[in-house]
Amino acid sequence: MPVARAAVIAAACLAAVACWEEPVREHLHLTVLGDRAFVIAAIQDVAGPAVAESNPRLAARLDEARAAIERGSDRWRPLFDELQPAIERTTIDKEDGVARRAICAAATADFEPVARLLAAQGLDATLQHRSLDDDHLEHELRVWPIGSPPATSNERADVERRLDAWSVTVAEYLAEAAAFYRYLDRRPDRAVPCLSHLFDRHGPDPQPLEPEEDELVGRLKGRIQAVAEALKVAAGDAHTLNELSRLAYDPFPARLTVAVRGELVEVEGLIEGDGFVERPSVDLWRALAALEGRWLSPDLVTAMIAPGPQELQPDPDPQAFAAIGRRWAEPPAPPAVAAALRAGLVPAELHRVLWRSTAAEAAGLDEDPWRLLDGALADLPP
Repeated sequence: MPVARAAVIAAACLAAVACWEEPVREHLHLTVLGDRAFVIAAIQDVAGPAVAESNPRLAARLDEARAAIERGSDRWRPLFDELQPAIERTTIDKEDGVARRAICAAATADFEPVARLLAAQGLDATLQHRSLDDDHLEHELRVWPIGSPPATSNERADVERRLDAWSVTVAEYLAEAAAFYRYLDRRPDRAVPCLSHLFDRHGPDPQPLEPEEDELVGRLKGRIQAVAEALKVAAGDAHTLNELSRLAYDPFPARLTVAVRGELVEVEGLIEGDGFVERPSVDLWRALAALEGRWLSPDLVTAMIAPGPQELQPDPDPQAFAAIGRRWAEPPAPPAVAAALRAGLVPAELHRVLWRSTAAEAAGLDEDPWRLLDGALADLPP
């Protein structure tokens, strides 16, 4: 098992604390190279010890995740063993002697073992190939959730309780955002300065806020930060509320991306990325984003903050944001917010991608399996 070690400075660890990145992140990526070659990779990222310096429960969770990676007893490794792949590679990256990232990748000529791996983790899948002519194939991948989410009944009850409490916070944010937009509609000339201070993005000639604006922006910033607490691990906890919501509502509470070789024809229930499609997460943050336009548009909190590392955080432009039409409704009561969030925590019934390829685009493991695996890993989504 090759192991790579990299040195990092303490500042890098401290930056991870402030960037809304979940402490343990799991990502399954499937590359379909035609009808005879498939590469599947499980990526695990674990935060460094500095993230949990004052939180024993989180520290224990991170220690357990790192130990499982090093022992080969994490939830992915046994599933990959059952694939009986043609080739397989596992790498572990360490920082200061502790595992921080693991990639288990395998290539197989048969989709059935891949389908079994997905089914073991809460997703059923089928892959069909149809010949269009002597040189063209059409492929269709279908994926849908099966089984129950992995949270225990106690964990589910805890999420329900905390969801109700968070709905109060979201309702307070929506009320402050509506007041902010109401003011900007009265004073459209002040939209750019107010948004610049809200986003902490100032041009070469920053303008100060008027007293009323300073109060409005300050209150709204506080509400946005309170909503974003769902992406932080609270003192004494081991998970973020957003993580727990996935465990409570999603049979497959990990990121899933798929890359195909050929021309996309139809995509249903998936998000198109740069060279891949992605199954939408089933969690509170996505449910919140889905509320945009119901009581408020554009939404400010999800425009400013996303679950992820600093380099993938949104970077809204005050000038462009000020030009977007603003709409708001009477701020809802917390029970209405809670009901809307719960409605957004239902997994899609079907994820489907249809694409076409030529014979030249198809690949087989008899060509150069290690090259195919290396190419798939080089194109992993960020």
